Amino acid sequence: MDLLWSRIYDVIVKTILCGEHYVLSAMKKNNMYRNSCFEVFGFDVLLDSDLKPWLVEVNLSPSLAPDSPLDMTIKTSLLTDTFNMVGIKRFDRKKESLNKLKYRAKGF
Repeated sequence: MDLLWSRIYDVIVKTILCGEHYVLSAMKKNNMYRNSCFEVFGFDVLLDSDLKPWLVEVNLSPSLAPDSPLDMTIKTSLLTDTFNMVGIKRFDRKKESLNKLKYRAKGF
C-alpha cells in the first residue's frame, strides 16, 4: 500500500511541477508572493489492473459541497488540513471575550 501511495504522490508532484512555471509567471505579473496565495486542486487518478496510477484530470477549485457522509468526512479533513497549512487558527470566542474584558479593565 505504501508503494501505491508513493506512485500516486509521484504523479501528483510531477503534474504540479509541469505547471509551476505558469503559476510563478502569473504571481510575478500580479506582484504576489509564494506565501500570500494558495489553490486547492482536485486530482482524479485511475488505477489500472497492475495498480499503476494514471492521471485523468486536475480540477481547479473543486467543489467542496458534500454529497454523502463519506464525502463530508473527506472534505472536512481536506479543509482542516488546508486551513492548518495556510496558518488559519480556530477562533476561540471565549478566549477572545476574556481578552476584551482584560483590555477594557486596563483602560480604567
